[in-house]
Amino acid sequence: MDTTPLKSRSTQQLLRYAILLYWSIFWLFNLIDKAIGGAHFLWVGRDRFAQFHKYFASVGLDSPHVANAALAVAGALEAFAFVFFAGAFLHELRSRTDSSHRLALIGTLFTLGTFTFFSIGDHWFGDRFELLEHTLFWFVSLASWIVFTRLKAHAPTNPVALPKAQRLIAGIASGVLVLVTATAIFSHNTTDFPKRTAAIAAEPVGDHIYKVAFPFLGGSSVFENSLALFKEQHPGEAIQHIYTVPNPLRLKKADALIFYIITEDTP
Repeated sequence: MDTTPLKSRSTQQLLRYAILLYWSIFWLFNLIDKAIGGAHFLWVGRDRFAQFHKYFASVGLDSPHVANAALAVAGALEAFAFVFFAGAFLHELRSRTDSSHRLALIGTLFTLGTFTFFSIGDHWFGDRFELLEHTLFWFVSLASWIVFTRLKAHAPTNPVALPKAQRLIAGIASGVLVLVTATAIFSHNTTDFPKRTAAIAAEPVGDHIYKVAFPFLGGSSVFENSLALFKEQHPGEAIQHIYTVPNPLRLKKADALIFYIITEDTP
């Protein structure tokens, strides 16, 4: 590893580090988001499982296996992109310029492929907001590669092919990440997919006041089934009003619908 202090290294070299580190962290967090999803302690992510299920259901493909397969492909692309960018960053730290370039190029190709894959889905499902986001990232990725190749490395080396051992390690690491991500996807399908339609028990929060919190992207079936369950569990109360929480009080994409049921005792 290059032992030159960071403050003594050129600005261009530090920018090369920053580009590789950014994309490494970018794809690492995307993988974490797919592995755990939803809102948890110290982590609020998008529930990609539910999002993909809703997308494919909107075009008539209701089977969760179709959505999970597409999500597994996306996870695999992201895993390879992370491995190659992280490898490029480690090579850059060791002044192996040519190896860093090769790995960064492969990582960029996987990045472009990932955003192309998402953009095709955005067109298919008619999500223009996501299409804009993925298109911008596609061009940002391409621009970052161009900038990376134009910046001068502090210790250029002669072109060499990547050693077989490094290719093997990269392949194994990518395979493990793909396996973990795919396992999390299908495990979520088994445990959480029924929550998209299952009834939710109302939680008492006051005198004749009950709260129902939807799962992320829960639909009308959840609402209808939850009301039927409430009537079954509270035969001595009549529903007078149903209020939903105003949008400003909710946590944007991380939260789902919350509504309150106001009741009174039946005569």
